Amino acid sequence: MISSGITRKIDDLGRIVLPKEIRKTMNINSGDDFQIIIDDNKIILERFSLLESFENKINKIVDCFIKETNYKILISINDKLINYNNIQVSKVISNIIRERKIYYNEKCDKNIINSNLIIEGKTVILPIVIDSDLLGSIIVISNDNMNSMIRTSKIIYDLIRINVK
Repeated sequence: MISSGITRKIDDLGRIVLPKEIRKTMNINSGDDFQIIIDDNKIILERFSLLESFENKINKIVDCFIKETNYKILISINDKLINYNNIQVSKVISNIIRERKIYYNEKCDKNIINSNLIIEGKTVILPIVIDSDLLGSIIVISNDNMNSMIRTSKIIYDLIRINVK
């Protein structure tokens, strides 16, 4: 474990403010969910995601679509791609996801997923929002018809919602 060297006091309501530098470095945003873990004399805050507990089911759903289409389908949870070795998505993609709107690019561009992963093709990014919580996103990349890509991403979204609830 690494010590930040930063100390904070607990206020009258039992709150502690996480320093801005730590929130920025760890990509912690207002409204993010954390679970509290007690380990001996330590209190550990760990990012919590409802989707992570369904990761195996989500991967099976996505695998079915990958086998039946020529699409690259990526699923992000907390800005990490669960079906690509948990690599971090780029800031550009993270910002697109945080807008909570469907994004699509009909040009066959190079998509810089992160500095180590570049995939060429048209792109659809569909945020996964359940009960007003942003849980992740579906990223579909292909040279196929854009309407088919959007339809596929929405079907995957619906299947994820059904399995998570």
